[in-house]
Amino acid sequence: MRVVTARQMAAIDRETIDGGVPGEELMERAGREIVRALLDVFGDLAPPARVAICCGKGNNGGDGLVMARLLDGLGFQVSVMLLALADDLSPDAAANHARLPASVTLYTPAREEWADHWSELCGSADLAVDAVFGTGIQPPLREPYVSLFRAFNRQPVPVLAVDVPSGVCGDTGRVDPVAVLADVTITVSLPKRGLLLPPGRDFVGDLAVVDIGFTAEVVRRHAPLHDYQPSASYASLLPRRPGDVHKYRCGTVLVLGGSYAYGGAAVLTGLGALRSGAGLVTVAVPSCLEVPTRVSLPEALIVPLAETGSGTIAPETGEGLKRLLTRQGAVAFGPGLGDDLRTNRFAVEMLRDLTLPVVVDADGFSAFGRVGVEPTFGSADVVLTPHAGELARVLGKPAAEVQEHRLELVPELAVRWQATLLLKGSPAIIAEPSGRLTFNPSGDDALAHGGTGDVLTGLIAGLLAQGCGAADAAMLGAYLHGKAGELAAASGSRRSVLAREVAANLGDAFADLEDLLPVQPETTAGSGS
Repeated sequence: MRVVTARQMAAIDRETIDGGVPGEELMERAGREIVRALLDVFGDLAPPARVAICCGKGNNGGDGLVMARLLDGLGFQVSVMLLALADDLSPDAAANHARLPASVTLYTPAREEWADHWSELCGSADLAVDAVFGTGIQPPLREPYVSLFRAFNRQPVPVLAVDVPSGVCGDTGRVDPVAVLADVTITVSLPKRGLLLPPGRDFVGDLAVVDIGFTAEVVRRHAPLHDYQPSASYASLLPRRPGDVHKYRCGTVLVLGGSYAYGGAAVLTGLGALRSGAGLVTVAVPSCLEVPTRVSLPEALIVPLAETGSGTIAPETGEGLKRLLTRQGAVAFGPGLGDDLRTNRFAVEMLRDLTLPVVVDADGFSAFGRVGVEPTFGSADVVLTPHAGELARVLGKPAAEVQEHRLELVPELAVRWQATLLLKGSPAIIAEPSGRLTFNPSGDDALAHGGTGDVLTGLIAGLLAQGCGAADAAMLGAYLHGKAGELAAASGSRRSVLAREVAANLGDAFADLEDLLPVQPETTAGSGS
């Protein structure tokens, strides 16, 4: 589904209303679908539970008023704290204010009493609902909203945010100085960009999206090629794995990297490839790394290569390179390759001529900038996985500039280089050669440790070897990598996660997705022995 800014969402609203759907009807749909999603997400919440709803004066508050009426009709005990007088509400919100039944308890406290009154309401509530701003905020916040949202965050009651947690800028994710810290955010129709960008994403909790009937044509007209997919959709990207496969049919991966200075990079890439489901992984490293790599990766084949005086891979050409690539399904190239002029030139030339699916990371990608040439590739399936600093090095730009303009720059480069470009960060973003950009929904600062990117490189290469196209391998790899990081931190602190622990948790990340696949019918044929 498309990702939109507040302005784009307003344009979709406006065209839909101009096309004959009244704004009050859209508000009714929004409130109704949010209530349905609420009852699904909070499965233990049932009448006569108590729900406190804080409503602003705009359409987000109007959605909250629709929710209040519908929840009351279901038998919930509903209290509404309204932050404006009825005469100050938006027209559609005012219409729904007039429709509130007498059984809904309504409070309109003075501004200086908002925080205290909300704390009192939450003290007896089973669920608190934030329907104050939605997308209608550009920080910084002023009083009394600052005190109100701090009061929200002090309460032990679960919090549901309507559309966007109040205080989060729906376009940029900016929070200044505070926002409502939601357990669940139910956003209307399409995800807003600020829900996916830091620091706003840290206030969202679990994200759900509800459909209120905007047509695909209207959405396409106003929304860019920026996409978001909920977690469940990634299950459909998993490579098929019949029960009678053998290791060569599960995909073969060549990891080409490592140097005396960065001896662990190829090992971590190999771990990622081994955990990807690939059947056979070969790790080719400078000869100085042969013994430690064999000890670290007993499940992989280890190939020692000639090395330069600086302990990097010496150029491999002719029959030697041909033998290395024989029977390989995909290549993971670059982690720990080091910075040596001969190795850099080898990297550029090899990637220009290689026709196998390939993931290019770290020094393999930086080699283009060091040699001073535009990235070009012989393969039709290329995934580039730089962080902002590596991308800046190739472009000759400051890293801060790349980071600031990444949403425009990454799709432009993917089109220019005809490669899938995965920019690591929070969140990871993936751009395809068509220009389509996807926000990765998983991961947190558990991945902010050296070596986790190497695990990602091996994982994506393994998915390529199993038959995924470049874009699917990048999206699925980024998702599984992020989930593995979350799982690795689940029993401790995100501060202490090691890269190899991320690799170790890939199995559980795969299992979580596999649980979402439809159950296959049982076969009556014998499987043999």
